[in-house]
Amino acid sequence: MTQVVRSVKPLATSPIKSGQPLGAILAAMGLEHCIPLVHGAQGCSAFAKVFFIQHFHEPVPLQSTAMEPITTIMGADDNIYAALETLCERNTPRIIVLLSTGLSEAQGSDLGRAVTLFRASHPKHRQVGILTVSTPDFYGSMENGYAALLESVVQQWVPAEPSAGIRSKRVNIFLSHMFTPGDQELIRSYVEAFGLQPVILPDLTQSMDGHLAVGDYSSLTQGGTPLRLMEQLGQSVATFVIGVSLARVAALMEPRGRGVCVRLPHLMTLTQMDEFIQQLHRISGREVPAWIERQRGQLLDAMIDCHGELQGGRIALAAEADLLRGWSDFALSQGMSVVNAVAPVNQPGLAALQVDKVTIGDLEDLADLLDATPADMIFANSHAADLAERLDVPLVRTGFPLYDRLGEFRRTRQGYAGIRDTLFDLGNIMRHRHHHQPVYHSPLKQQFPAVSRAQDAGL
Repeated sequence: MTQVVRSVKPLATSPIKSGQPLGAILAAMGLEHCIPLVHGAQGCSAFAKVFFIQHFHEPVPLQSTAMEPITTIMGADDNIYAALETLCERNTPRIIVLLSTGLSEAQGSDLGRAVTLFRASHPKHRQVGILTVSTPDFYGSMENGYAALLESVVQQWVPAEPSAGIRSKRVNIFLSHMFTPGDQELIRSYVEAFGLQPVILPDLTQSMDGHLAVGDYSSLTQGGTPLRLMEQLGQSVATFVIGVSLARVAALMEPRGRGVCVRLPHLMTLTQMDEFIQQLHRISGREVPAWIERQRGQLLDAMIDCHGELQGGRIALAAEADLLRGWSDFALSQGMSVVNAVAPVNQPGLAALQVDKVTIGDLEDLADLLDATPADMIFANSHAADLAERLDVPLVRTGFPLYDRLGEFRRTRQGYAGIRDTLFDLGNIMRHRHHHQPVYHSPLKQQFPAVSRAQDAGL
């Protein structure tokens, strides 16, 4: 079992942590015609919006209840009523995600009660789905907030009792925060190749990946999972829950549906991908399509090609628990070793990692670990760019936020094709580092005069 060690520092000086509200906002971006409403001060939403715009390079729909000192002390329910009414009348959303912050949680705000009173006083807006999510940023991290929204979807919108019918072609796909829009797009193609209809939750493939191609700026999300399909999740023939952080989502879905529930930690290794494809084969009754077989063959060829470069490589990880699990399993499957691992908070998934020790800390702790045990590559978000430059170690960008490279937000890491491309990326990094090592000249090498060499050549 992995040893989880807490940093002895009294504070984080170079944090890798992102708060729970950011995770819930990110998941809300994958719901159709949705707008997240942050119950907190204006700075809470402004801070989140800056990070998302830097990461996705797209405008982000986001609103705030604008709590201020008086409402923080006396109560801010009126702010919620006013914000909900304004959004319903001006923006006509299909979904509003009302999420808390550290400020409103410390105040003791009851979001569920506020929504109930709003429903009673504004019956004309009953067609708008309002989802409440508790996401205090003084606890947990982005991974927790992302999972909390999906748990709220199941608890508040999926009937507690399984429906009488079952949709034999529909498959639910719950994906954790580690899946980029590119990953989600690839997974959709795998499912559809078996003649199945995937309901991906949340679906970021259109809402946060070139969504302005269908029109001008919208105050609501474009694309995403429709509310109607989320209310019918219990009717699907199967449910895939991919990500260790979504274990509670799987536990909530199992009694609500009649189909099988398949849990996978990630899709970053050949073993996990084979299991995913085999499950799709069993559910659909169809043979594996030729193009998927070809992708698997390409991955096997890439593993052979990159074996010499990656074998024995030493990597350092600084990320959320789901990403740590995916990257550590990937590294071990390719003959690499994880010499340093840092997580922002202690999460249940850390105990199952195949590493000796995980430090709960920040990038400064990672720097100390690297000084003691050097690595060939660092896997972290863009905040680690300065550390990687100072240590002259390549940085493989993963997690959130990624703001110093274009296109990183949708890079494919999961699936046969994603694993293959990742192998080539890492293999080229290791080859580049190897070729920049100075040429070794033995002190025992004998030096021959030019005349002697000419005589030996018969000149």
